[in-house]
Amino acid sequence: MGITTCRLEGPVDFYSIGQFVSGPGWRHMRRTIDTFELMFVRRGVLPMRVGERALHIEAGQIALLPPNVEHAGADIITSDVDFYWMHFKLPDACALPDAANLPQDDHCLLLPDVRTLPDPDRLAVMCGQLIDIYARFGPYSNAYCDYFATGLLLEVSAQERLKADFATHRTLAGYWSDGKPITSADRARQERKQAQLQSSDSVSGGRLDSGTESGPAKSTNTTQTGGLDGAHGAAANPDNRASVPSPAPSGLAPMLAIRSWIMANAFDDITVAKVAARFHYSPSYLTAMYRRVFGVGVAEQIIEYRIDRARELLSSTASSVADIAREVGYADPKYFMRVFKRRTGLTPGQYRDAFPARLYNTV
Repeated sequence: MGITTCRLEGPVDFYSIGQFVSGPGWRHMRRTIDTFELMFVRRGVLPMRVGERALHIEAGQIALLPPNVEHAGADIITSDVDFYWMHFKLPDACALPDAANLPQDDHCLLLPDVRTLPDPDRLAVMCGQLIDIYARFGPYSNAYCDYFATGLLLEVSAQERLKADFATHRTLAGYWSDGKPITSADRARQERKQAQLQSSDSVSGGRLDSGTESGPAKSTNTTQTGGLDGAHGAAANPDNRASVPSPAPSGLAPMLAIRSWIMANAFDDITVAKVAARFHYSPSYLTAMYRRVFGVGVAEQIIEYRIDRARELLSSTASSVADIAREVGYADPKYFMRVFKRRTGLTPGQYRDAFPARLYNTV
């Protein structure tokens, strides 16, 4: 597998986008086109052949089909499939192997040949929005579609960078520098030290946010040995295990793992306390660490994933608001509507009315 890169000096050339929905018995036609095609599967498995390469693109995965290379369905599908597709051109695109040193400039797109997305719902929302923009302002070339398509590709690129960052740091998650695992007792000692730091900061006028989900994170003093930045202390005394490695960089990987778990379970009956127990933290310490890395608390993160999913369902299905509320984790539809309006400024009905057009090519 490889990655296609392209430095952006302006928007990409967008051509078209749509959503394909089919039952069993369909097979993708054989063709060669002069544009890139991004495929994003939401449901089912899409069997494709690209040149001599066979792909089985699964739900939550994207695939980038290069221009001027024949592609076709590898098999007849045997179950329902639902995927987004987008055609576009890139200036001066080049292909790199995964192992190559990837450009760090965020003006460079990183588009993998095939990849499972860390956050597929975000891309689904953007695909739905671009479909509506294209229905309203297309089919002729226009800046609105070009720039929005560029933003969509930047989202793919940002998620690819997130995966690369996680790969860089994942070996540090849960282990000391000498390779021995960090135990629950180690974490408990770190939490006690963190509580002492919070108490000290409170006396001196600073305070780390204790885990409430309202308001921005408060500043805290982390220069003391054994605080959140434990790297210097560990280097000076490798045998001192009073502090757990944390945010920069070794604390990033565990927080990424926690965010991935929240993403996968956000629509279930989860709370900050349950997340903390799952990963052997206290709720207040987990919230402080999580907010330090991502800028939001754990409860806010859960709400964000739920509302993002609700937006997608409102704009792409005819399900009732009550059914959508239950699907994204809210037993009380009225409470869901209050949360939704507080987060978006619109009621669920108003949000749905903003996305009246859909382009489905079905068989």
